Amino acid sequence: MTEAEVQQYFNYHNSNMKSLKIGYDEIRSQIKAQYRAGNKNGQLIYGLQENDSLKIKYREKEKALSRILSGIQVSWAEESIKRLLYEKNLLTDNQRTYLLERPALDQRWYKTLKIIFCIAYDLVPSNDENCEQVRINRERQNLGDELVDQYFSLKRIVKDHLIPNFSIRNKVQHGEWNFAFKPKYSKEFSQELTDKINKENIITTTSRYTIVNALYQMLVDMGRFKSDSFALNSITTPFEYFYSKYMRKINFEVNKIRNPDLENFINQIVEKEIRGLQYKMNK
Repeated sequence: MTEAEVQQYFNYHNSNMKSLKIGYDEIRSQIKAQYRAGNKNGQLIYGLQENDSLKIKYREKEKALSRILSGIQVSWAEESIKRLLYEKNLLTDNQRTYLLERPALDQRWYKTLKIIFCIAYDLVPSNDENCEQVRINRERQNLGDELVDQYFSLKRIVKDHLIPNFSIRNKVQHGEWNFAFKPKYSKEFSQELTDKINKENIITTTSRYTIVNALYQMLVDMGRFKSDSFALNSITTPFEYFYSKYMRKINFEVNKIRNPDLENFINQIVEKEIRGLQYKMNK
């Protein structure tokens, strides 16, 4: 592809992502609006008893919107990796084709991370542009433990905190919103998949969204820039310089995925709304 064609394809994927962002923000806003909604008597619905029929109805709507949000988030992750392939001065045509041909989204993330790491640290063999024969763990003597450990930390984040959502995306998009069935033909009920789907909510989905964006920027920083062209520190690269900052951000989101206290999240919104209503009444 010419440089102009690469830029055009980047723009195509960027346009897709802008639309996804609109959808993501809209559904997320609708979920939060559920928590602030009131009944005809002015009572907040999420402040009512759990067995209240109206609250049950709103809970069901919240679940449906959360499933849609989860689907959009994985679509965002998929378009993110596609857009990344067309970032300026990053990949060759052969590398781009190789990555686009990976059939699964998790493999596309893994392989993209590996190739960009190899590009950044001059590990790409002349006869293996896609780095299939490169073993990163064997590069410790060459690169040092710190860089190699950073690579595996990013790979682990993809494995532990993005792929779980990739794996249930098809379940959600095929309508298995309450009860999920085992792939490939959904012939057998799966309690494990059902539990995974039910653990996804506005907190976990928002955190996964944030992690995708952080990983994206780290990969761009890693692959595009060289140390001698980085204005803030000429002896390092943007990836190395900002690594700790991004990892703190990612680990903060990881902790929220591990402990998604949805009820506390809802209660905070409800209490804030109550204080707002009381303030208006007392004016």
